[in-house]
Amino acid sequence: MLERTLTRTISGEIRTQDAPFLVSAILGNVYGRELAWAFVKTNWEKMDQMFPKQGLRRMCGGIVSLATPELERDVRDFFTTRKIDLGGKTLDQYLEQLRIAVTVRERDSRALRAYLDGYR
Repeated sequence: MLERTLTRTISGEIRTQDAPFLVSAILGNVYGRELAWAFVKTNWEKMDQMFPKQGLRRMCGGIVSLATPELERDVRDFFTTRKIDLGGKTLDQYLEQLRIAVTVRERDSRALRAYLDGYR
């Protein structure tokens, strides 16, 4: 269902001013984030042409949910090699938020898991 929804964001079935918000929401979904990230990478050029600049900027806010070291590296590589400019410091801020999320996850995940295991 998530894959079909993503496909509809670039097929014309969903209005171009709404589609970026939907993609961003799926990037933030624990079950859909990796699928959505692969979709964004594959379809970036089309999205860049279709979506309003402001919508594209908002869509990219979803990258902060890709909070694993591997995904963070992939995100940084993707945006760096394509020299994507979202205007101002927007991308830098998203990448900083992603770095913080990865750091917190790495630092605190074991302690949080142990704490939550106490409630089983």
